Amino acid sequence: MSNLSFSASEIRVATAALCAATLSIPAIYYLTSSSSGPQDSTPHMRTFQKLLQAYSTLRPQALAANASADFTHQALPASLEMPTRTLDPWKQHATMIFALFEEFSMVPQPPGDKHSVHFCRETNTVIAHCKMGGKVNGDNENGRKLIQAGLTEWWTECVGMQMIARDSKGSNQLNM
Repeated sequence: MSNLSFSASEIRVATAALCAATLSIPAIYYLTSSSSGPQDSTPHMRTFQKLLQAYSTLRPQALAANASADFTHQALPASLEMPTRTLDPWKQHATMIFALFEEFSMVPQPPGDKHSVHFCRETNTVIAHCKMGGKVNGDNENGRKLIQAGLTEWWTECVGMQMIARDSKGSNQLNM
């Protein structure tokens, strides 16, 4: 029988490696599990992609195309004191915002990273850190004011949390 001996530093390295493997294996399994399929292929993610594409149309009707009957929109942080909006007030707000832009987009960050948008199956929620904004519309009165102040483009960021559930017909419905 051989006599094995390890130094304290070798034991620490081995323990750290074991801990790292133990912690990463469930995460790797969850993210690559063939039984759950790729996140991009879920109906929820496809509904979210439609929402992202709808922003570039500058049409509130396109944004609302997949909205649920009990749709609400809440901007955070609450300290902004922006009201929670149901569908019609939200479309009115979107109309006002879209009028400021010639071009608008909402792009998950970092662009092109397949992990920039996440779907949580337990809560039917799609979560994404996005950059949003675009080219200011000089034909709009408030847009002209922005351009005169030196803002030809305006960009901000948000973390979107969209709850997406199936309606009675099996279609995915959006609630923000």
